[in-house]
Amino acid sequence: MYFEKDASLHDIEDEVVAVVGYGIQGKAFAANLRDSGVRVVVGNRDDDYRKAALADGFDTRPIAEAVAAATTVLLLIPDEAHQEVYGSQIAPGLRDGDLFVLAHGFSLRYDRIALPDGIDVALLAPKMFGKPIRQRYTEGSGVLAFLDVVEDRTGRALRRTLGIAKAVGFTRYGVLPVPLATETELDLFQEQFLTPLLLDAFRTAFEVLVGAGCDPVPALLDMHASGEMAEMMVEAATTGIYEVIEQQGSPTCRFGVQKYLGTLLGPDVRAKGERILGDIRNGAFVEELSREAQAGYPSLADYRTAYEAGAMTRTHDTYRAILGHP
Repeated sequence: MYFEKDASLHDIEDEVVAVVGYGIQGKAFAANLRDSGVRVVVGNRDDDYRKAALADGFDTRPIAEAVAAATTVLLLIPDEAHQEVYGSQIAPGLRDGDLFVLAHGFSLRYDRIALPDGIDVALLAPKMFGKPIRQRYTEGSGVLAFLDVVEDRTGRALRRTLGIAKAVGFTRYGVLPVPLATETELDLFQEQFLTPLLLDAFRTAFEVLVGAGCDPVPALLDMHASGEMAEMMVEAATTGIYEVIEQQGSPTCRFGVQKYLGTLLGPDVRAKGERILGDIRNGAFVEELSREAQAGYPSLADYRTAYEAGAMTRTHDTYRAILGHP
């Protein structure tokens, strides 16, 4: 694992870094790089994000112009836009010796983009979204990131990528070498298996309680909306997921956990997880995602309609109204 002592800003002192995309990740990357003394140019299409970058004082240009001005390019736009934007606005501006960095391995893992010869290519994937990346940097800390050197044409790809990681604040926490294919599969598996599993668990718990006559608002609060469960998971990130229960849970809590742990999810859930991972690895999920994207993501609209009409969402709206939140 790489830390502050393993990286140097001197390795990127002559670089001009193009941050392509000023959205959730790009805004944080650009601000941290600038505060670390790195020369930054933001590349973004003409939309509200571009206006925000200009308002924040960045040298902001169309993507192709930003890439042409840079020696390092950070691709921080959504995966579904990679293929078109890379082919038309990024690849033509890459020169021998440039460093091209992706924050997620999706497009390389599934051959969505073709890399030219002569450039360094690396993965630098933060394991956190944009707001904490910026906030923790300003507080003097950082967040975890995964790193993989995909192509090393200059012999300096690792040093340069670690320099970027240091400038963004990742080496303050730690940068772990992880193969690009593994990072992609882990990320997709979390999104397709663990996250829906947790959402279903919260919804099921809420429905059991309300169905048994509990007031929906305190039921929602005790299941997740109070933030207690979230704080436990934050603590578990450093303490350990079992250890946090041991250290912070009462004897009653610990007894209840051990009584039912391992009994609530049967072999069918494991089999579903294995099937989901198989579809990620063999490309079946990507084919389905492509069809969905080409159709304009109709299932997302149906999903939004369903959860907005659901009892948990309506109860949360009630709770926000009690607090006076819009």
